[in-house]
Amino acid sequence: MPKTLAICTHKGGTGKTVTALSIAAGLANDGQRCLLVDLDPQAHSTIGIGLDVFEPTLKDFFDQHPGLPLSEVIQAAPSHKNLDVAPSDLRLAWTAEALSGRPKKEDLLRRSLRTVENDYHWIVIDTPPSLGVMTQNAVAAADLILIPAPAEARAANAIADLLELAHVLKGESFDNFRILLTRVDSRKSRTNQAVQAALDPWSDKVLSVTIPQSEPLNQAQMARQDIFRFAASSPGARAYRDLIHELQRL
Repeated sequence: MPKTLAICTHKGGTGKTVTALSIAAGLANDGQRCLLVDLDPQAHSTIGIGLDVFEPTLKDFFDQHPGLPLSEVIQAAPSHKNLDVAPSDLRLAWTAEALSGRPKKEDLLRRSLRTVENDYHWIVIDTPPSLGVMTQNAVAAADLILIPAPAEARAANAIADLLELAHVLKGESFDNFRILLTRVDSRKSRTNQAVQAALDPWSDKVLSVTIPQSEPLNQAQMARQDIFRFAASSPGARAYRDLIHELQRL
């Protein structure tokens, strides 16, 4: 069975999508068969990996009449030998609203991933910045939840809410989550110390690897490339390689 990693936070501007893209691309570069599932209607992971948005997308999977099988939505990522994508598009937002009355709506993705799990070593799920039905599907499907937390004021505010959702969906005993510090500026030592103090209740869950503030990470997104293809020797690329190695050891 593959390891299913959901990257979740309902706070915006955390580097969530960059993290999803970098982990998926890095695993693929290491020869791991990986599926990137883009549950964000903004489709930033889909676009950022270089895939043009065209039908079918996950909107067609979540359609309730019933939707397409997940296997018919998945597409090969351009220029990535071991990486497939379940793409998103803006229509997914409308479909998410329509799911509100559907029984067990939060379990749709988890059940369907079983039909493709033998094709992959890893499944990486990107989510919208919300605790709505798409994030609920990601949390329900995940073996491991990764919570990006930017090194700035109120970095810890979103963590408790997300963990409450995870406990509702997966049981009070669930604790297989990790916190990733992102956008770390080494020059801001007081801010970084304050952030570490705010995260102290979860200190054993904070990963040792941190992601630095790095302009190439932003530029890679604009160029529709992962950081390893765009700037392989940049601090951001090195940090994400180290992150992948840390996740593989969990």
